[in-house]
Amino acid sequence: MKKTGMIAILLIAALWVQAQGGITGTLLDTQTKKGLYLATVTVYKAADTSIITYRLSAADGAFKVPGLPLHTPLRVIATFTGYKVMRKDFTLTSGTLNLDTLWMAPDSTSLDEVLVVAERPPMAVRRDTIEFNAAAFKTLPNALVEDLLKKLPGVQVDRDGNITVNGKPVNRITVDGKAFFGDDPKMATRNLPSNVIDKVQVTDDKEELLRRGDDNINNVGKVINLTFKKGVKKGMFGKAYAGAGTADTYEAGAIANVFRDTLQVSALGYTNNLNRPGFSFSELMQTGGIQRNSDVNSNRSISIWRNASGGTGIRINNINFGGITEYGGISTSSGLGLNINHSPNSKQSIFGQYFYGNVKVDVSNDGYTEYNNGDTILKRTEDEKAKVLINAHNVGLGAKFRPDSLTSILAGINYMAGNTADDRYTLVKNTSSVLGNLSDGRVDLDRADISRNYRHYLNYNRLSGVKKGRKFNLNHQLIWQLRDNEARTHAAIQYRYPQVKDSLFDQLRNEKVPTLNASIYGNYSEPVIKDLSVRVDARYEYEQLSNTIHTYGLDGSGQFTRLNDALSNRFERTSNSFSTAAGLEYKYKKLSITPRLRYQAQRFVNRLVSMPEDVVQRLNTFLPELGIVYGKLNIDYRKEIILPNYRYLIPVFDNTNPYVINKGNPDLLPAIRHSVQLNMYANDPKLGLNVWGWARAATIKNDVIQNVVLQDNGTQLILPVNADGGKSIAGNGGINKQNKFSQRFTVNSNIGFYYEYNENFFSYNYQQSRQYRNNVNLWGGIGLNWNDVFEWNNNINYGGQKVRNSNTALFQSYNVTNYEISSEQILRWPKHIILENNIAFIQNSAIVDPSLRRFVRWNAALNITMMKNEAGVLRLGVYDILRKMNNTDVVLSQNMLRYSRGNVLGNYYMATFTYNIRPTGAKKKVGGQSLLLF
Repeated sequence: MKKTGMIAILLIAALWVQAQGGITGTLLDTQTKKGLYLATVTVYKAADTSIITYRLSAADGAFKVPGLPLHTPLRVIATFTGYKVMRKDFTLTSGTLNLDTLWMAPDSTSLDEVLVVAERPPMAVRRDTIEFNAAAFKTLPNALVEDLLKKLPGVQVDRDGNITVNGKPVNRITVDGKAFFGDDPKMATRNLPSNVIDKVQVTDDKEELLRRGDDNINNVGKVINLTFKKGVKKGMFGKAYAGAGTADTYEAGAIANVFRDTLQVSALGYTNNLNRPGFSFSELMQTGGIQRNSDVNSNRSISIWRNASGGTGIRINNINFGGITEYGGISTSSGLGLNINHSPNSKQSIFGQYFYGNVKVDVSNDGYTEYNNGDTILKRTEDEKAKVLINAHNVGLGAKFRPDSLTSILAGINYMAGNTADDRYTLVKNTSSVLGNLSDGRVDLDRADISRNYRHYLNYNRLSGVKKGRKFNLNHQLIWQLRDNEARTHAAIQYRYPQVKDSLFDQLRNEKVPTLNASIYGNYSEPVIKDLSVRVDARYEYEQLSNTIHTYGLDGSGQFTRLNDALSNRFERTSNSFSTAAGLEYKYKKLSITPRLRYQAQRFVNRLVSMPEDVVQRLNTFLPELGIVYGKLNIDYRKEIILPNYRYLIPVFDNTNPYVINKGNPDLLPAIRHSVQLNMYANDPKLGLNVWGWARAATIKNDVIQNVVLQDNGTQLILPVNADGGKSIAGNGGINKQNKFSQRFTVNSNIGFYYEYNENFFSYNYQQSRQYRNNVNLWGGIGLNWNDVFEWNNNINYGGQKVRNSNTALFQSYNVTNYEISSEQILRWPKHIILENNIAFIQNSAIVDPSLRRFVRWNAALNITMMKNEAGVLRLGVYDILRKMNNTDVVLSQNMLRYSRGNVLGNYYMATFTYNIRPTGAKKKVGGQSLLLF
């Protein structure tokens, strides 16, 4: 039976191949007689000009277009920017038709002027821009821009919506050249319907190139510009959705986009208790301008989480904007957003954005932390419950100006404010494998955190109209931040070693940290001769930081009025840093060499109330730099001076958690880092092949490590100290391939790896050990798409971590592995029905409990489209079908293993109805993770 089935499949495949033919030929320039590279050769049905398939020409102008139907009138159209269009009608009767040499003559007429809409090529290369004709890439009635991008050659979209083009990240997406919700890619790709898009244009990020001040296009990302079809610019479109499910789950939201010629207004709102943030990480980064911040003191704090249960969360500068928190738990998130763009003409663009986020979190965690020290293992077991309430606001304004074709100005201002109330209690038990039970206790911790962040920036770029290659760039930014944190601790601990005693601990700790950072940076390039340029730059940075800590105990009336001088202090740091660099850039064909020497002068004044005199540090250093570019390959070398984080410098005990007490060290020295980095991006549009990779190596002197001292009662004191000998090596690479067997059937595949090696010291009870850590991650995936009726996407991800210590007599080594195998199927058949199935197998060998070590995550959904133009979509989804979901995490560091398990959303059923509002004639698609991020 199996043999018969296989023979039948082979016969059908053979007949299908025999029923197809192809064409070959060569495109040559009529003047130079040379081949035209990356010209687009498109084959249409002559009767209705519907596209059958297309290919790009090779470097010698040769092309081959297979998979064409026999006995059908066809038309081939060859297009190339700056040349007349070549058309030829033909009919295949058998085999391959050789069209021989096809001559194309130069012509300055725009292709859009000589081609009717139906004859536009699917893809065109216009100097530094790749342009795709959206109509040539078939999508379903409910498709989003994200679905359209997945079909474009060289474009990769991962499951989180992150986009790369030919291996390079997409920095932002513009709509008709204007910002869309802070240029965040996901806001455009996951909210705009694909059927309103006319063209997709991909270019290098010229703004990033100007900010860098060099001509190395390999080091910048991509920008995607979406152009709308005619009529859309004066319409309104968007969507509204609402859903409810079991386990009291719900979701609701809406987005509306209004376009009136030069004015673009977008508004959105959302609420859900499904562990989902309403705004994406990159959207907040772009809108707030945070991504461009360069805080030399590492005061900026940015975190994004994703757990095995599918939840995500975002925290920027201590402000949470939705989804899960760093503590896990189940989150209820609500928010509003408004985006306005106004472009009165091509030289001016004004934009503004506002976001509001509210998060309520219910946390329940249990776990343990183990510290191994010779034959002794200290184990701290914790059972934690918490309620967290977060409110956050983010507002930004900005403008872009182009006074002339050589000058561009970008200015912006941003303000972010957040308040967090965190009430939690934890049951703690300390045990020793030798001494037994050390202590039992309960710690109640109530925190009230206030965060304020202000930033403005100005970028000025000027190109010379007299001398090619001469350019000037000036950047200024100012950042003011305030953290005002209040922590009330009540702890009742019963110590059982070295002596039995009961301890009651009540404390109020207030920490206020205002910070001001200002900088101005400029660079200038001047060509000396044809292949040699001089580059100079200068930077000045100013920082003023204050950290005031007041710690209070209870007075006789039960009020926190008794100041504890030993746990209170005031730290101030003022720093002035100036650096200037000069270098030469030599170019020869594909090779570019840029040696540079940077002079850096730094002056730091550290002031402590507890110390009689200020500590003044002066550093005057020469820092060599070297950049080498050969084609798509980059090599960079740098020497850097890195200041320790100010929190490591404050010599005051922080006993907010009485089991883990921190104290700073004002004698820390700046770190000296030498690093070499290599990166490479290569793509072949003709083959649909992208190869990318990077590697870096670094050594560091005066690195900051944590010296952990174990007290007799099981509590820990942590003190930062300097250590030499830090080393790191890391590498990341991948290959993406798109195989287009026909216009209906495509296969996308990818493989990749990440490897990291770190070597440094750590100290435990004044015993040092050199630790060697190896981390490896391997992945691969293959996705099949048959005419958008059936999609099958499969991925595998393997991770391994090996930790080895030189002091084997005291500290253990660890070796853990984890992997995830996932498969997604989408069936869009019959009409109006879309079935989704997503299943993943997850395993982590570091988890001791066999019932939690491995589990299956299985979600499925049925989508039903309805109403005119399928404007309505009813989604019936089920989450965690097998009820196996768990949120477990294992962290390995130094001689520590930390295991935690948190509460999860678990199994639930949900029905969601979505109504799509769109311009006349536009439609929209469902299916896959693009809809409502399910």
